[in-house]
Amino acid sequence: MYLASIQALMQTPLGQVVEKTNQVFWICSADFSKVLYVSPNYEKIWGHSNARLYDNPKAFLEPIHPDDRARVNTSVQQLENKQDFDEEYRIILPDKTVRWIHDRGFPILDTNGNVECLAGIAEDITDRKAALEALRESEDKFQQFANHVDIVFWLCTPDVSEYYYMSPYYEKLWCRTRESLYQEPHSFLKSVHPDDLERITSKAVGDNAFDIDEEYRIIRPNGSIRWVRDRTFPIKDKNGNVYRMVGVAEDITDSKLAQEEISKALQRERELSDAKSHFIATTSHEIRTPLAIIQSSFDILQNYLENLTPEKKQKHFQKIESSVKRIAAIVQDTLLIAEGQAGTLQYEPRDVNVVKLCQEIIAAIYEVNPNVNPIDFTVTGNKPIIKLDPKLLDHILANLLGNAIKYSPQNSTVSFELNLLSDSVSFFVSDKGIGIDINDLPHIFNSFYRASNASNYPGTGLGLAIVKQCVDLHKGSISVESAVDEGTTFIVKIPK
Repeated sequence: MYLASIQALMQTPLGQVVEKTNQVFWICSADFSKVLYVSPNYEKIWGHSNARLYDNPKAFLEPIHPDDRARVNTSVQQLENKQDFDEEYRIILPDKTVRWIHDRGFPILDTNGNVECLAGIAEDITDRKAALEALRESEDKFQQFANHVDIVFWLCTPDVSEYYYMSPYYEKLWCRTRESLYQEPHSFLKSVHPDDLERITSKAVGDNAFDIDEEYRIIRPNGSIRWVRDRTFPIKDKNGNVYRMVGVAEDITDSKLAQEEISKALQRERELSDAKSHFIATTSHEIRTPLAIIQSSFDILQNYLENLTPEKKQKHFQKIESSVKRIAAIVQDTLLIAEGQAGTLQYEPRDVNVVKLCQEIIAAIYEVNPNVNPIDFTVTGNKPIIKLDPKLLDHILANLLGNAIKYSPQNSTVSFELNLLSDSVSFFVSDKGIGIDINDLPHIFNSFYRASNASNYPGTGLGLAIVKQCVDLHKGSISVESAVDEGTTFIVKIPK
């Protein structure tokens, strides 16, 4: 399930970024027994093939430097306890060269709070490590390096009361001048997101400001938000006293977005799987009922045909016909959803008398069941000849009217209004039925989804998804207004 979701994510623009970034993105099972995904850059940094990891997940530990292996293995196990993993360690490449890696992992939890799988991001920080070492050896070398990389470096007093140096990238990332920091050292906090400000202020200013490693958001003057990882290190004199502080801040927005998209993709896959399971169970029930009616009527006709009156024979034939139509409708809905998801649902517009088409759809509903709730059909405007796809419009209106009838009290009236405008045509379908809960509204057009108060009504959860697909093919829009126990109104607008 997760592999399919990850493969689908890799086909998106964000997935292409993940594939091409210099970082390594990985996902594995909760017990580390299976690697579900590792991005191509693993082969470039580690010098080993991705296939090696897929075949043997424990091969991850083999290249780690012996002095670091036990520490890393211990930290990795914390992921099972819902704790994040954040380690820097060395790896030994096949050619015996040593590289430094910064590896961060986090657990993905299911709806019950259990660890479902693990995900992380690793990057080669060898150059950064070398750079930081050079900074400690020489402030001059530090400044030369910092002026030419997309990382914010700074040097200040331990209490952050004065900055000695701030690298140029601060102005690009924060979109504020370095001069403003030199004049007001704490002014960088003005950009910190309100939800993160208290946490960052308590750590970035004070006695422990030289020993932080925090991730937070900043709001730039143009309103855009960026994620920043901020770390500080003490610089001590020969007596061991901290007399200066050096800091490193980097833009981690892309990594954060990748983490969020992976989590969302896994959640969407989980929801789709649950919806499909519900659909299979519901559809099985929906099909079994008409099949049972067909079988019962067939048995009676086969065994007692000569004893039945013409009226009873006709009644059984009508039951069989109605049941066959019900099964055919379920199959048709399933095929329509499949065609829509595959992008093969055809849009074939032509000039149509939309008033006449609406009347035919209403007549077809009455023909199937003459005793359904009355439909009050009204038309405003003129010029009813419009270019649209009559088959797709039939799916739209038949589903909306069918739902309005199904979820309304008996003998209540369903309102159906056609509004012909100069640039568009609008359809309003209103009922006084059970309504839709506000928590269900964002999901009602998803395939297989059924509202929480609709469980006692027949249906597969495909109707509104089909409606949405057909509206989209017309480049139209659909909206809904609803309140529980008060009724629902669907508004479909199709441009001319």
